[in-house]
Amino acid sequence: MKKSFDISIITPSFNMLDYLKRCAASIADQEESAFEHIVVDGDSTDGTREWLRQNPYPRMRSISEKDNGMYDAINKGFKLAKGDILAYLNCDEQYLPGTLGFVNDYFQKHPQVDMIFGDLLLIRPDGSLVAYRKGYQPRWFYIVTSHLYVLSCTMFFRRRILEDGLFFDTRYETTGDADFVVRVLRSGYCARHVRHYMAVFTMTGQNLSNVDTGSREQKQLRNSAPWYLRVIRWLVNAVRFAEKFFSGAYFQKKPLEYSVYVEGEAKERKSFSVNNASFRWRFE
Repeated sequence: MKKSFDISIITPSFNMLDYLKRCAASIADQEESAFEHIVVDGDSTDGTREWLRQNPYPRMRSISEKDNGMYDAINKGFKLAKGDILAYLNCDEQYLPGTLGFVNDYFQKHPQVDMIFGDLLLIRPDGSLVAYRKGYQPRWFYIVTSHLYVLSCTMFFRRRILEDGLFFDTRYETTGDADFVVRVLRSGYCARHVRHYMAVFTMTGQNLSNVDTGSREQKQLRNSAPWYLRVIRWLVNAVRFAEKFFSGAYFQKKPLEYSVYVEGEAKERKSFSVNNASFRWRFE
């Protein structure tokens, strides 16, 4: 049976109304694909619930209730979703213009692919560039011996992954996306990295507050790797760095141009052009 939408995007939300407005606007202006946007709010107290009740965008719907964390909220959204392709986008993230059209076209042309990832930009709250981050081919043994180097805000996957019972593990606070991707890859699904900028991630300062939890959970994920990978972890990482280099992840043509929503009511995108873009983080 054909689904009602090409793509369903889930946004977990809790007391981030200003950034939620930017995120929602960056989805609402995607005109090249039939999509739905589901906001799963964790009973916010900053005006988010009132804003959502206004139904600011025709293709956005929402629920607001207490949850058991971000990954629980995302799972709730996935269970409500009607699209053939699924994704999630946090409040402090935005899609770049044309992303959903690009994604829909890619999946139509590559029916054998189950999941894709793209590239992203790290920006400050005012929209200025911190760095570019380019991914490369997702491999589960790279992730369990290092980190999730493909970016979740650029992740899109087919409904059949959920239909096979693969959801986020809600025991994680910050590393559930890495665990999810590893389980998907180890289950034999076909995943690809696409050299295309799809999204931006805003360095708000708040999203740097879970470093200790993330480190603990990442160590837990590494310890779940087969013993032989733990023994040769240094070799796996050396191969990973070589693949990253030769894939072009460290190189960017000049200038780098993009447009995003910044503070205010998110009425229109602000354009930027950067001649000295770097892959190194230089966030102040």
